[in-house]
Amino acid sequence: MDEEIARAIDVLEKALSDSDQPSAVVIQPPDSGEFILGNRGGFVHLAITSLKAALGKAQSFENESWLVIEDLDWGIKGLKPDESAHIYLQAKLTRTQRIRRSIFGFLIVFLAALFLIVGSITIVRWIIHLI
Repeated sequence: MDEEIARAIDVLEKALSDSDQPSAVVIQPPDSGEFILGNRGGFVHLAITSLKAALGKAQSFENESWLVIEDLDWGIKGLKPDESAHIYLQAKLTRTQRIRRSIFGFLIVFLAALFLIVGSITIVRWIIHLI
């Protein structure tokens, strides 16, 4: 598998050298609701970096001319291989679990609204009783 990844890196680096446009990838802050923006060369650079990380080599984004981090308070330092990264994937819910979660969410909203209504009625009755 490592040989195929190394060949893919070579192919991508050759494709990158054929480009006449400057490569660019722009990392948007998470609160902007934007995507990771980039042109062809920038995404090829990102793919090469990802493939090198897949080979087990940590990759740093420091001093990369093709990478722009839009928000200085938030950024990505690089790519780091981790064989146990799959534990962070969210489990897909079954149909029954999704229905149960929807019912539970509806009940919480319904009970909160019910408590507000009963509380409002009680306050109004108390005020009327004082008058």
